[in-house]
Amino acid sequence: MTAPFPEPHFAISLYCSDFRNPAPQVEYLNTVADTYHVDIMDGHFSPSMGLCTSWIEQILPLSTLRNEVHMMVTDPDHWIDQLVAAGATMLTPHVESLGAHAFRTLRIIRENGCGAGIAVNPLTSFAECEMLLERVDLVTVMTVEIGYSGEPLIPETLRKIEQLARFRDEHGLNYEIQIDGSCNEKNFKTMREAGADTFVLGNTGIFKRDPDIRKAWAMTLDAYEQATGEKTANNR
Repeated sequence: MTAPFPEPHFAISLYCSDFRNPAPQVEYLNTVADTYHVDIMDGHFSPSMGLCTSWIEQILPLSTLRNEVHMMVTDPDHWIDQLVAAGATMLTPHVESLGAHAFRTLRIIRENGCGAGIAVNPLTSFAECEMLLERVDLVTVMTVEIGYSGEPLIPETLRKIEQLARFRDEHGLNYEIQIDGSCNEKNFKTMREAGADTFVLGNTGIFKRDPDIRKAWAMTLDAYEQATGEKTANNR
């Protein structure tokens, strides 16, 4: 199977981090994780509100990892300049909000020096994102409904992960398949077997395991390895 890297990668959802004192968590996770996953929500496209740009501006300078912003917003173009200025290195708008100007928005993201991703909601079909796949570095598959932390996996989304992995192989592409939603020991194995490269770790993935982020991280890696039988490269 063609993939951007052979081992699983882990993205940390800053939306689930300790807002009272995030710096120590970020400083440790810099040494072990692969990506920070940053949720922006406008209260329109998503029923919830995500991280504000002023908070992001304060926290991302502490990051030494890739800073990927998941844009759960109605008008992605409105946010690009703000997020680039705040420290984003990859921007991931939703297919459902790109509309008729999808190619233009992805081009603008790249012109701003960022990687370009797309995200797809559970009900959005593979066919609706197929034309964009040659233009992106990352595809985020939502395996839960957006705006609701802690929701169970929607198993029908596994079929879309398989389609994305198959299309990548058949066309010699190299986009990363990232899974957002219910990434934990209940689902790691089926997600990985479907073709997942990167797992977004939120409350059930890491932060609710233990208040000590070092212990929580060790528990997460152990949970992944026990569930999949696959060793990771992140225990460094």
